[in-house]
Amino acid sequence: MTIRLINENGLYYFVFPNLMSFPLKHAIFSRLGGYSKGPYYSLNVSYNVGDRIGCVEKNLKKIKAFLGADSLVFSKQVHGSKVLVIKEKWQLGRDYIGFDSLVTNLPKVALLIKLADCQGIFLYDSCNGVIANIHCGWRGSVANIIGVTIKTMIREFGSSPSDIWAAISPSLGPCCSEFKNYKKELPKSFWSYQIRPNYFDFWKISISQLMGAGIPYHQILLAGICSACLPSLFFSYRRNKRTGRFATAIMLERSESRLANRK
Repeated sequence: MTIRLINENGLYYFVFPNLMSFPLKHAIFSRLGGYSKGPYYSLNVSYNVGDRIGCVEKNLKKIKAFLGADSLVFSKQVHGSKVLVIKEKWQLGRDYIGFDSLVTNLPKVALLIKLADCQGIFLYDSCNGVIANIHCGWRGSVANIIGVTIKTMIREFGSSPSDIWAAISPSLGPCCSEFKNYKKELPKSFWSYQIRPNYFDFWKISISQLMGAGIPYHQILLAGICSACLPSLFFSYRRNKRTGRFATAIMLERSESRLANRK
């Protein structure tokens, strides 16, 4: 089952059909349907790439309204492995810096990740009603931010990996993932994912890390779409350098935790 492209009043976004059976709202937004101009055309969601602040704000408000979210949470990403856990409403409405993974069990709180070739990885604990959205570039893969996030869900919410569904967004594919200095940048454990000289399959690396953390293979969904190969739909730093960021977002539509259901 592949992801599906939807056009809703000029807003083009992808969804994973398998995730639509859960009480979630999620979307992989393309670059189309926003207000930005020039190299940031048009649904750029990053304040830090040179775009006009007013355009970015309008783009984010459009995404928030589309999702029907009470709050939209994002962070200034740093290609690290820190995880932001949001359990209480007082944590909302803040400017977060330095988190590349977002986790919550609060309904109507949309977690947004900004991308231009890196992977956006959705996690959903279908038993405890917990979601995560991960920004995973090659540095995140080296730090295994996937494993760090899953351990956080286990520690903070009692999640079991066997209950978690994972989905990997459009991102830099093995066709374009060239690392000329891979012997310095990537650990030897990654070298077996080299598909031809200097090109690596980071989709498979992420699947391996998800399975290594205990998520069953049949619960892992891969978009299998290269962001660098589709300039009409996605921003790509590898392709353009000066460019915008597209968004992935996920939100619980209602509280699904066992604790909440007992109240």
